[in-house]
Amino acid sequence: MKTIPNNNYVVKTTAAFKLLSDPTRFKILYLLCKSEDGLCVHEVADAVPISHSAASHQLSKLEDRGVVNSFREGQSVCYRLNETPYTNELINIIKNFKI
Repeated sequence: MKTIPNNNYVVKTTAAFKLLSDPTRFKILYLLCKSEDGLCVHEVADAVPISHSAASHQLSKLEDRGVVNSFREGQSVCYRLNETPYTNELINIIKNFKI
């Protein structure tokens, strides 16, 4: 009988797939992985397309999970991907998943 992964691995892996399971968050992450300088909330809202408040809400969720970092550019709040192994794995899934 094969053993199952430890609980920490299971929790982190399922949390990653929960982040990617929302189509809006998936689109936002896709946009951010294509952007070298990050994107401001209004740019994300226009590109997805969703409201400014919906973009802010989804970006806040990603920031709470350590996937993105926010920074100010004038009066705009902008976001870029956080360079972590966890974020890199999420981006690898986005870039490499094929059906």
